[in-house]
Amino acid sequence: MKRLLLVTLLSTLTACGSEDVFDGDDKDEQTDAISSVSFSATPYDIDSPIYNFSSVYTVNDIEQSTDDIIFNWSVNLEGEGQITSLYPEEAPQYEFKEAATYKIKLILEDQSGEDLAQFSEYLTISAEDIATQPVSPSAVIDITDRTRTIYTFNSDSSGYSEGALSQIDWVIEGQELSGHQVTHNFSETGPHTVHLKVTAEDNIQATTAMTINVVNETTTPTAKFNYTKNKLVVSFDASKSSNQSSKIISYQWDFGNGESATGITASATYPSEGPYSVVLTVVSKEGVTSTDTDTIDVYEEASYVTCDVLTTSSLIFKSADEGQCFSTSPITNRVAAETWCSEKIQQYKDNLSFIRITPTLTWQVRQQGNNEC
Repeated sequence: MKRLLLVTLLSTLTACGSEDVFDGDDKDEQTDAISSVSFSATPYDIDSPIYNFSSVYTVNDIEQSTDDIIFNWSVNLEGEGQITSLYPEEAPQYEFKEAATYKIKLILEDQSGEDLAQFSEYLTISAEDIATQPVSPSAVIDITDRTRTIYTFNSDSSGYSEGALSQIDWVIEGQELSGHQVTHNFSETGPHTVHLKVTAEDNIQATTAMTINVVNETTTPTAKFNYTKNKLVVSFDASKSSNQSSKIISYQWDFGNGESATGITASATYPSEGPYSVVLTVVSKEGVTSTDTDTIDVYEEASYVTCDVLTTSSLIFKSADEGQCFSTSPITNRVAAETWCSEKIQQYKDNLSFIRITPTLTWQVRQQGNNEC
C-alpha cells in the first residue's frame, strides 16, 4: 500500500541573504519578525493523482489568521515554468495529469499586495498515481457578455459524469463569488486572472483559470475567417474573429455569388467553378465594424495543374527547350499553383545542359487526369 505523502517545510525569512526576504532593508541585520509558512500535500486517496494542499502561516512561531491573506499557489514543471495557477485559497485541490516532478510554490500576500512569505517544494507524481485515472469534474470558463470593464462569466460548460456539481465558486480581483453565472466590473484595466472552482457532491474538485486583458475604451474588432471546400460547396467559420472591448454580436457574409448569410458559421453552394471574392463583416456590441476579404477558387472536381515551359531563345532551339508538366495531386488554389510551377521551372533550369536565356513561365488550371511530370 502506498504511504500517504506529507511534505512539510518551514521557510524562515530573515532581513537579508535569502530569496524569501520581503523586508527590503539589506542594511538592517536585526530581524523584527520571523515569518514562516508550512506546506503539506496529501493524496486524496491511495495511488491518486489528486492532491489536497494546505498551509500554515506563522509570525514569531504564532499562527496567524488567514482571513485577510491572499494565497497565490502555482504548479511549475522544469523546462516549462509555471503550468497552472491554483485556486487562491488556503487549502486548494489539484489533479496532476502526468508522471513527473513538480515544483509547488506558494506566495502569501496581504490585501495591499505586499508579499508576506513564500514557500516552494518539489513533489513527485508517480506512474502509479496517474494510472488510476479518476473520474473528475471539469471546470470551464465561458464569457457570456462583456462591455469594456464589465464582464459576465458562466460555468455552464463545466460538468461531472458521476453526479451533480454542488458548489461553484469564483475569485475575481480578490472578490469571492458563487453561482453558475457571475458579473464583475473590473476596477483596473490590464491583465486579470479569473479563477473558477467546481465541487462535486463527493467533494472532488476541479479548478481552472482564465487570463483576460480588460480595456476601458472602444476597440475595433478583428474579422477573420477560415473555410473548407468540397467541390462547389464551401463551409465558412469566423470563430477566429475577436474584439477586446466587447462581444461581437453580428457576423455577416457576402459569398461573392450574389448570396449572403449571417452567423459565426455559414456555407455556400456555388453555381459554377471559378474564383469568388468572399467578404466577412463583423459588428461589435458597441457598433464598430470590421471586414475580412479573401478570394477562393472552387472546382467541381479535383483539379490538376499543368505547367508549360517556353523560352525566348532562338527558334532553332525552342522546340528542344519546351517542357510540360502535370501535377500528380490536386492543386485547388492559385497561390499553390504558382508555387508548384515555380518549383518546376527551377528544376527545368537546373537540368539545362548549358545556360540559355531565362525561360518564361506559363501555367493554367485544368481538370486533368493523374499525369506525371
